[in-house]
Amino acid sequence: MKKIIAFGLLLLLLGNGPLWAAVQSPQEVIQDTSARMLEALRKNRDALRQNSSQIYTLVDQIVLPNFDFELMSRWVLGRNWQQATPEQRRRFADEFRTLLVRTYAKALLEYSDNEIRILPSANPAANNEATVKTEAQVRTGPPIPINYTMHLNSDGWKVYDVTVDGVSLVTNYRSTFVSQIRSSGLDTVIADLQKRNAQASR
Repeated sequence: MKKIIAFGLLLLLLGNGPLWAAVQSPQEVIQDTSARMLEALRKNRDALRQNSSQIYTLVDQIVLPNFDFELMSRWVLGRNWQQATPEQRRRFADEFRTLLVRTYAKALLEYSDNEIRILPSANPAANNEATVKTEAQVRTGPPIPINYTMHLNSDGWKVYDVTVDGVSLVTNYRSTFVSQIRSSGLDTVIADLQKRNAQASR
C-alpha cells in the first residue's frame, strides 16, 4: 500500500512540458511542476548518484509547495484535529509533511522512468474544486489511473488528496492515524512520526 501511495505522489511531477499563465489551471500546475522537477533531476543527476538524499531538498522545494498540508492534516486527523491544540496541529502537520517528502523522494528514485499522460478534463473546475486525472503506463500491466483532488486558495491551486487506482492517500493515512490515536493518543503518534523521520534522515 505504501508503494502505491508513493507512486501516486510521484506522478505529480511526470507530465509533459510547462504551460505558463498568470493564473495557472489545475492541469497547468501539474504540468509546470513536472517540467521543473525533471529539469532539476537532469541538472543534478551526478550529484544524486553520489548522494541520493539530496533529492529530499528538490522535492521539498519544487513539488510539495503544490500541496495544502494543513488541509490534508485536518482531513487525515478527522475529528481529532478539532480536539488537538494549536501546537499539536503544527507538530503533526510538520512531521506529516516530512513523511511525505521522504516517501515521495524514494518513489521518484524508483519510478521516474514511467510514462505519464495527463488526461483531458471532462469537467472544468467549479466551486474552487477540481480533479486532475492522469494515467501511468507501467512496464507490465494496464495503465494505473491517478486522480489529484485540488482546491483553489489565495496561493493558487493546491493538491489535498491523491487517489491511485481507487486508493485515496488521505483515507489511507486517516485510517492508520485515527486507529493509532485511539489506542495511544495524538502526542504518541506525533512522537512516533518524529522518530521515524529522524531515523530516515540518517
